[in-house]
Amino acid sequence: MSQTPRCPLCGSENNELTFSTKSYDLLVCNTCELLFINPYPSDIKKRHTIVAESSFEQTKILNASKHYSAEVGYYKKYFPLIEHECKDARSVLDVGCGTGHLLERLSKYSNLFRVGIELDSARAKLAMKYSGCKIYQIPIEKFTSEVKFDVITMINVLSHIPSLDQLFSSITSLLSEKGKLIIKIGEFPKDVKKGNVFDWGIPAHMHFVGLNTLDFICKKYGFTILKHQRILLSEDIYTRERFKSPGGSFLRNMIKLAFAYTPFALSLLKKSHDLRHRQKLYSSFIVLALR
Repeated sequence: MSQTPRCPLCGSENNELTFSTKSYDLLVCNTCELLFINPYPSDIKKRHTIVAESSFEQTKILNASKHYSAEVGYYKKYFPLIEHECKDARSVLDVGCGTGHLLERLSKYSNLFRVGIELDSARAKLAMKYSGCKIYQIPIEKFTSEVKFDVITMINVLSHIPSLDQLFSSITSLLSEKGKLIIKIGEFPKDVKKGNVFDWGIPAHMHFVGLNTLDFICKKYGFTILKHQRILLSEDIYTRERFKSPGGSFLRNMIKLAFAYTPFALSLLKKSHDLRHRQKLYSSFIVLALR
């Protein structure tokens, strides 16, 4: 007899189906509004091993150097927001730093202590090369440091981390007294549809934030919101940089590239998306601090 799925954030069994894909259901919790996959990974150690051992250099689809190029394009838009929050910082930890371009950009601050975490070995090597700083291949849930960080960044990372309790316990122990946690993540309504997003990336993405989930996270883990800037999802995803960024599907990559290089294709997709969904789907820039 199968067990009733429990929300990985609040533990509630009060959830309902939004849609199914790739042998997974995407459920929405009626208590905290987190959207999460079912079945949800129960073996966290195995999950970390899969990420660490799936070297991007072993596949033409997910070559790490292509991810670096995608990061360069992505941070052209979002680095100013992050830089503003780092202006008084003496130390920064980039969780899921990818190929290290954010840390590379922050290298212009010579007195800023910079550290990254990246489980994928190929991307970690590139991150060390480009950023010139230490990159740890240790899950954030197990990472310890004598240094307390003034800024911890998680840019498009939260959905990949299986244990939210372990994550925020670690974040709390690593932040300095007046430290900031910067999160970039999608926020979706409870009635989100499969067609609302071009590629959900399930099961690599295990959960997604609902429109009221952030308040629940702050209450549960002891954070307060310093900034909550909602950006229309279409502004974030229908860009040439995002469509050139490789994913795990060769066919989807080819389709995305075709759109990226077809004149006006992305602008038409964006207009169509906005007409269909109005202002319900967001890619949010969030800054939290401990209470």
